Amino acid sequence: MKTNQDTVTRNLLQFCYTCEDAHLCTTEEMCKACWAENGLYEAEEAGAEETRELLQLYYA
Repeated sequence: MKTNQDTVTRNLLQFCYTCEDAHLCTTEEMCKACWAENGLYEAEEAGAEETRELLQLYYA
């Protein structure tokens, strides 16, 4: 799964700001695992990236 840096930053601000254990997550992968464990993060469905690229090509 490819994650956009803006999405990670937004999620960090939204999900980690009030987390007491935020200091334990030292990598992006650890953050994503924590979000998923707590039901805060859902991986993109298969084909979502291809669809996004096609739409960008169509509207560009």
